[in-house]
Amino acid sequence: MTSIIADKVLKEKGLTWDTPIKDFYGSFKLPGAERTEQVTFKDLFAHKTCLSRSDFWWASGPDIFDVEEMMSKLQFLGEKCEFRSEFKYNNLMYVAGSHIIEKLSNKTWDVLIKEHILDPLGMTNTKTSFKEAFKTGNTLKGYEPFNGSFYELQTDADLIIDLVGQAGSVHSTAEDMNKYMRHIVENNGERYADLFWDQTAFDIGKYFGVTGQITKPTFPASSEMSDYTISWVKGQYEGEEILAHGGDTFTTHTFITLSREREYGIYLSCTGGLKARTTNQLITWFIQDMIMDKEPWITAQNICTYPSEWDDTPERDRSDPDWGLYVPDDSDTLKSFTGTYSHDIFGDVVVSFADDEGLQIAYQKVNCTLKRKKESEKEFRCHASAPSLPSDSRITQDARILNVNFEEGKLYSNMLERGENYEFNNNISPRLSLVFLLLFVPLFVMAP
Repeated sequence: MTSIIADKVLKEKGLTWDTPIKDFYGSFKLPGAERTEQVTFKDLFAHKTCLSRSDFWWASGPDIFDVEEMMSKLQFLGEKCEFRSEFKYNNLMYVAGSHIIEKLSNKTWDVLIKEHILDPLGMTNTKTSFKEAFKTGNTLKGYEPFNGSFYELQTDADLIIDLVGQAGSVHSTAEDMNKYMRHIVENNGERYADLFWDQTAFDIGKYFGVTGQITKPTFPASSEMSDYTISWVKGQYEGEEILAHGGDTFTTHTFITLSREREYGIYLSCTGGLKARTTNQLITWFIQDMIMDKEPWITAQNICTYPSEWDDTPERDRSDPDWGLYVPDDSDTLKSFTGTYSHDIFGDVVVSFADDEGLQIAYQKVNCTLKRKKESEKEFRCHASAPSLPSDSRITQDARILNVNFEEGKLYSNMLERGENYEFNNNISPRLSLVFLLLFVPLFVMAP
């Protein structure tokens, strides 16, 4: 939806997806001169900037997420790869692009979505804000299984999504999504044809997302998501072209599949942890087989064992297989690591020491006790649970690993992102700085 309004506003202003943003928004700045001067809306919305996501900056739940401040800090994002060389998903690029569209149109993202999509299609029950959706009382509750019981998820955690709503989050109903899909499929995407069905929109890059690929003969079917377009992914199921799009909040996972050839749209939404993503995909395949008059290969017996019986490759251990190598440590020697560490994007991380517990780390609403890696004096980590999980420390299905390493007075952390290593500098307190000033000034005065 964000791409739709971006496309409309760009056309109204005589701009294209390939117009360098610097040409009309001079203050926009990303890491490196090449990115800053050449980056386009296509780069932002097709995830081709190759910059780190830094999702923990907003997903940890800051009380204030100032978009203007965010725009000024984009220049400090880590560079993951060479500009335009790979697909690297990044929510912040959608927020940035949407903010520029707001400036161009002099209208908010919420107003633009309502004006160009919701009102024309009669989607009266769709909200662009989770806060507004919760006010209606027409919202679902999510549950997470643990040890044979179900725990209610803290749905208020989804309010955090409003901080980056421009990245594509709306709170909708099956009825409203049916109106959206019907327009795209039955009217051949008349209102948004150039974004949904025009081949040039797909020739942007290869998709390396979580949907993955299944092929015969390992599986009884063939499914692949390959080309990333503006927000949507083009692929095939059993040789027939489809478009798909998935989205997650802390409590809910949604998946949409469209077929122009057979004129169908499938909308699925499940509550719960990350396994809900797989549930959506499995049910989609089942429905597609029925539409294509095929015997569904997903059945009541194998849906709960997928990917077995076809693939016995162990599922990736998201809880971190090395967790057992870390042990509690409350020795006084760790006190030397305490302090406030600062990063240009994330701001301050505070490391403190508690008797009988050891090092504590605090960032925004995340607080946890650091465990030390065996045979290492400077490497630590802790479980940082998703905001939606109940306050039961045993429930870690959707927990994330926070790595911390201390080197030469600096703190290095992945900030809950795999493959990241952000550098934080240790701040000297104002009082200590003043002491240094008082010590050095007399020396200069007394010098001959």
